Amino acid sequence: MELTIHAQAEEEIFYPAVRAAIKDNDLMDEADVEHAGAKNLIAQLEAMTPAHDHYDATVTVLGEIIDHHVKEEEEKMFPKAKKAKVDTTALGAALIQRKHELQAERGEAEPVKARKAQSR
Repeated sequence: MELTIHAQAEEEIFYPAVRAAIKDNDLMDEADVEHAGAKNLIAQLEAMTPAHDHYDATVTVLGEIIDHHVKEEEEKMFPKAKKAKVDTTALGAALIQRKHELQAERGEAEPVKARKAQSR
């Protein structure tokens, strides 16, 4: 569920802002496709039980997609966003707020780390 919420918040808030700032449609399109692939695998996992023949393989491939995606963001997207002077502090706050809204919509409990940070 956390991956799904994270992807939705990124797609709604972070990616549009970065896409507009860095003008690299190929990079941003690849990120969109990676998100779609991850969401597809997550849906497949939700329809399976751990006893399913392809459950472990699906988890492995999902992990590989996520690892690649994070590497692309860290090595390509984030440096371009920083160079373009994207206000990552404001985007980060908006992402956290949206994640909390999505968690509430799904009846998910707020993460412990978020509760601790807010109480300070």
